[in-house]
Amino acid sequence: MRLGIVGTGLIVHEVLPMIHLINPEKIYILGTAHSVEKTEKLCRTYHLNGCFFDYREFLGADIDTVYIAIPNHLHYEFAREALLHHKHVIVEKPITVTSAQLEDLILLAREQKCILAEAMSLHYTPACRSIAEKLPLLGEIRLVSFQFCQYSSRYDAFCEGRIAPAFDPKCAGGALMDLNIYNLHAILGLFGKPLSARYFANVERGIDTSGILTLQYGREHGTGFQAAAIAAKDCQAPVSSSIQGTRGCIRISVPMNQIESYELIDNQKNSTVFEFHEGKHRLFYEFQAFRRMIEENDFDTAEKMLEISLEAVKILEKNRVYSI
Repeated sequence: MRLGIVGTGLIVHEVLPMIHLINPEKIYILGTAHSVEKTEKLCRTYHLNGCFFDYREFLGADIDTVYIAIPNHLHYEFAREALLHHKHVIVEKPITVTSAQLEDLILLAREQKCILAEAMSLHYTPACRSIAEKLPLLGEIRLVSFQFCQYSSRYDAFCEGRIAPAFDPKCAGGALMDLNIYNLHAILGLFGKPLSARYFANVERGIDTSGILTLQYGREHGTGFQAAAIAAKDCQAPVSSSIQGTRGCIRISVPMNQIESYELIDNQKNSTVFEFHEGKHRLFYEFQAFRRMIEENDFDTAEKMLEISLEAVKILEKNRVYSI
């Protein structure tokens, strides 16, 4: 993999210390005219092969895979340009703002014979994969509740009128798009497409700062069940997520994108803790999977994961609350 990273934000600062573990042949980074010093410092600190400040020049470099980690509303434009340059593309969540955008990228990726993927780490971690295997032990699923409530460091500024992209409707920000997307992906990955989804949000300055997304599942899961995805950027509490069935439950005490262990409790109150503390960064598993897909031309797996991404985008598109 010859990787080109687009962006210099917080998630890039998490990726760069980890990325050497998947042994990319080369790594380049793209900054902007406003981030020259930061971009050059990242390049020096992590011994990258070079930095760019023009996207066309960046795409003309010795890169076969582009990782896009910039504000949400720019994902589609940058991903499309990369695909047109015959690059494999990994896009941070949410992969696009609208379903039409994602459908266009999927068609273009097929035409170009390139891998397109959303960087949603929870689908690839050992703990999440283990939960999927343990679901039959719970009997018929009745209630699912996933939480991710984290008081944002930018919320106070938002209340004073200083709006960061994470709280900006024009940048496709908000609690649903920023945090609840993890809960939604976890539910879709485990249980598939719901019958319906509805979002109940707390709205300030035209954007959701917290809310509950409810999903209804039908009889393909026994008698059906209800799921709730709860997220907040304006308040916080210790995480208490669960999957409850007729024979037992699974209890999770961290956000789904950070999970390394969980507890399975049966109706007789017997408890088993499953731990997956392997000492690897949570993003390692997804990039390892992306590298394998690219090297093996595994379009089947890529398409399967894009089905989850597309369903998530459709639900987000229908339910997000913006007043621009």
